[in-house]
Amino acid sequence: MRGGFGSVLAGCRPLFPAPLVDSTGWKRLLDRAETLPRSVTDTHFGFEFHLGEASADADLCVVVPLGSALSQHYIREGADAEPGSAAAALGVVLLEHAGNPESYLARSVAAVMLEYDLAGLDPPPRVSSPGIFLAPRFSAPGSREGVLEHRDPESLLATLAAFVGWSGHEEFLRGVERILSALPETGCVFQAGALPGRSPRAFRILLKGIAKEEVPDLLERLEWPGPTAGALDVLTCMDDLVPYFAVSVDVAARGLGPRLGLELYRARTWFAVDRTGWRPLIARIEEQGWCLPAKAEGLRRWPSIERLLGDGEMYVVRQGINHVKVVIERGARTVAKAYVGMSVLPYRSDL
Repeated sequence: MRGGFGSVLAGCRPLFPAPLVDSTGWKRLLDRAETLPRSVTDTHFGFEFHLGEASADADLCVVVPLGSALSQHYIREGADAEPGSAAAALGVVLLEHAGNPESYLARSVAAVMLEYDLAGLDPPPRVSSPGIFLAPRFSAPGSREGVLEHRDPESLLATLAAFVGWSGHEEFLRGVERILSALPETGCVFQAGALPGRSPRAFRILLKGIAKEEVPDLLERLEWPGPTAGALDVLTCMDDLVPYFAVSVDVAARGLGPRLGLELYRARTWFAVDRTGWRPLIARIEEQGWCLPAKAEGLRRWPSIERLLGDGEMYVVRQGINHVKVVIERGARTVAKAYVGMSVLPYRSDL
């Protein structure tokens, strides 16, 4: 599988179940992949499947570890980009991090995740501003968990705003500070992001360390404009299958946005649960009407380890599900999304 990321992804086409990605969805993914370098495969990459929608397409997620070859690619691309563009902003922030060990990124962030919205866009833009999410460093050597430094929300928002070229992020600061002050003692910021391609402008804050029973009170204190009892209903329904969950809220200029995400995890690492382990959760979200039957069938087939031959070389492709997110919004149908990962590594016969 020589060449850029597009040639790698093209070789993986047989591994995408048709209910999840059809020919139209595949063209969207491949068109975007062909604009990205081969170094995307230095770590895992991912996809977002919209399980409550009939269209069979997906968004693309690229993981950029700080200091990696992929990070250097975006720095070079930013240097050649038009000033003020999304590519330029991304490159500038990554370059500033590389030369500043005291930056927020250096203190708290392990990787930047780029989310390319493709699903439902016809035609999807070949060049667009990706969403930016900050993934935390592990909290201790050998740990599988990490949290973003949230004692300094100003630096957190300023870093995200710089990545997407936003100004005036100060108007969002009070909303983030309200969230932090309302968190229970064990609560923390798990991830944070900005989605420049969506309207209205908002920062997405992901919270964990919250007990199921604390969620309605937290949402009421934050004046979330949605059914707080519905959030507890979802978590109660999934309680026997989900040992970990996170709460995703959008901070807009005038308060919390209407959409609430409940991220449901089967384990702390995305390869830890196989196809059999995900079946009960997939069946549950299908029973609840949050996932279409065809999408449920496709998702059941996703977790796997396969060998593929490409350009005379053998590769091992690992596919796993990271989490399922249930999205609640007042006046809208509750639906689920699946966030899945894939890694492509050269095959070694001695392993």
